[in-house]
Amino acid sequence: MSRTRMTIAALVAGLLAGWVWFYQPLPFQREPLAGAVTGAPTQVSAAPVPAPNAGACTPRAGLTVATGDDISRGSHRRDVIADWSADRKISATMLEVSGSTDVRRAQLAAAAQAGSCEYDILVLDVAHVAEFAEFGYIKPIDLADDSRFLPGPLEAGRYDGRQYGVPFAADAPLEFARKDVDTTGWALQLDDAEAGTINMLELADVLDGDRVALDSAGWQALRDYQRTAGREPVLAESLSYDEDSSLKAFRDGRTHLGNQVTHMRNWPIAFHRLAADPLMRRQDGTLAFQIRAPRRGVLGGSVLAVSAHVGPERERQALQLIEDLTRHDVQLRLFACGGYAPVLSSVYAVYAAGHGPDCAALLQLPRPTAASEVVEIGPAELKDLAAQIKTSVDRSVMRPRTAYYSQFSQAFRSCATGVMNRRVSEQVFLDAADSLTQALSGRTVKDPPC
Repeated sequence: MSRTRMTIAALVAGLLAGWVWFYQPLPFQREPLAGAVTGAPTQVSAAPVPAPNAGACTPRAGLTVATGDDISRGSHRRDVIADWSADRKISATMLEVSGSTDVRRAQLAAAAQAGSCEYDILVLDVAHVAEFAEFGYIKPIDLADDSRFLPGPLEAGRYDGRQYGVPFAADAPLEFARKDVDTTGWALQLDDAEAGTINMLELADVLDGDRVALDSAGWQALRDYQRTAGREPVLAESLSYDEDSSLKAFRDGRTHLGNQVTHMRNWPIAFHRLAADPLMRRQDGTLAFQIRAPRRGVLGGSVLAVSAHVGPERERQALQLIEDLTRHDVQLRLFACGGYAPVLSSVYAVYAAGHGPDCAALLQLPRPTAASEVVEIGPAELKDLAAQIKTSVDRSVMRPRTAYYSQFSQAFRSCATGVMNRRVSEQVFLDAADSLTQALSGRTVKDPPC
């Protein structure tokens, strides 16, 4: 795909996003497929289901993978897709739609609702699988062997008893702490975006399966968020922080207002970005920080899904690429080199046994010299990272699975932010339970609900 075409596609989706952001469309009226898919890969195959306008798109060469920003060291997601493309002689392009989970969801939903054929594979946040499945934006997928995946990420890709997303990255929160310093300030991500919702759900601890149980303890935890047990004190600057700004504050050791930062809650990808920085290492080369899995967290991560608009041949190719991206060696590379949390049990087993390679060994790269500014993340560091990620994934709970999650997310975040800013009383917060339940089921809620 040319750069001009990519830009136009992203622009159209972005313009459409304006009217689809909070609009929940009706399901497609589906037409039967012209024929069955053949030649599907061993591990993943298409589940027979009618799809809207399948095969009706204008033929074009190659596949397009719509994803968020590749923030890994060296853009390894793009590299593994390019390697597959070269090996299979099938053009495949990774299109970075948006770095924002919320904006990306809106743009992809707008494009799907408009019948766009620009995207073949969608990299979705696990919280949006239900929406895209319910409204017919993506196709169900049959997994020949789902036992190789971690249970949590696998379950997060299911909706209504069917698998719609193949696990791609298994995000779960980690706690980062500078070594040999007293705790003087925690940096969380509490801004008005999906990361804020996740952090607020973790603070309030109100998730109960696909329900959200608001209670006095949750209100108190949000109101006194700066004195949360185990994370004390949480800096007020966290109310404006996302993943990147909190990471910068932790790396710098101070917020933009000059307050000291010694601890941070963030995703596993932050480890590589910090560990590769010479300023985050001691004189002996060891890390100047440590990590651990929190007591409980909210599961993040992404899945690979096939657009409902692709025809049989493009679907076959898309499934082949999805199979490749979830192979053991590819997941190993995305973890060791890029910092993406693996979804395969086998990758964690390799590191737990002490046989996990670092990126240089994996790609057979020359080792950095003492004078080099490049810092190599070693096997022992990767072993500890893998262990902490696995523990966090096992302890984490899923966000509510509903086609109207985005509506709920904004409503809950509005209430929680009001509590943290001391504008929402306990009774008002508790009374919002009905509005949030309505949001989960797609009914209109008053704005704001608190």
